[in-house]
Amino acid sequence: MKIYKILFPLCLMLLGTNLLLGQVKFKLSLLSDGKTYQVSMIPEVTFQSPLNVTSTAQVTLKAPTRGLEVDQIFNLQDGVEWEPNSMTERPIEAPESDYLSFGLVTQGTDKIVYEAGVEVPLFAFTNFLECQGKIALMDNSNDPFAIPNSRQVNIGNQITVLGAQGDAYIGNATESEVLCGDNLTAIENIDPTKVNLSLFPNPATDYVFVAFSWDRKAAPIKLKLMDVNGKLIQEKTIEIIKGNNQTKMDIQSLAQGNYFIELIGDNWKISADQFVKLGQ
Repeated sequence: MKIYKILFPLCLMLLGTNLLLGQVKFKLSLLSDGKTYQVSMIPEVTFQSPLNVTSTAQVTLKAPTRGLEVDQIFNLQDGVEWEPNSMTERPIEAPESDYLSFGLVTQGTDKIVYEAGVEVPLFAFTNFLECQGKIALMDNSNDPFAIPNSRQVNIGNQITVLGAQGDAYIGNATESEVLCGDNLTAIENIDPTKVNLSLFPNPATDYVFVAFSWDRKAAPIKLKLMDVNGKLIQEKTIEIIKGNNQTKMDIQSLAQGNYFIELIGDNWKISADQFVKLGQ
């Protein structure tokens, strides 16, 4: 009985020490195809069942504004599912950036392995949009849009593990930012004010006219309409000329809300300010 009284508190103390050491870093990589981005985690301790149960998790990426939209997502652990669940565009704290968060759908899972020092790929995705610059894991401590923020959104990285008695995330690995693909840095972002880009009427109910001036050669371009989460709603190809251009978009079927327009050429793009769609 005396031995039990000695050993039991000792076991609790050792278990508590293990819990306090529960630390996890996130890592972002661009795979060899130059198109697929992979998010991994690197545990600093080993958690065995039942301490490896993961309750919730979120990964937030920071990208150049209107430069990131998930095309396809690939879950890399059997029985564990992630999904993009929120997009915040151009917050006042970081007006040249967008923030995309991925959430763990399979909550309360024991399928994620925590082995000290062993990198575990969580999910991968491809980017639908053309992007110039870098995509990075958000820095919870130093990012200007960190909680609390002007949009009152739950932003940032976290991973809640039973063995850590809460959030085990402690930061990002050294590899926490990558270029937006191997051939995408040549894309020229044209300031909309330099081409006198305007959307009217704004607010609008049935139609929106896109007008701008162009001093380069005529060419076919893509005109994209997206919602505030960066989801593509409409896309069409139009012919532009050297001089004044104007085209009309039918928005009668759109739900009430805010939307964005992008013009995309062979090696350039122009991002317009948002317009408001009114209800019928």
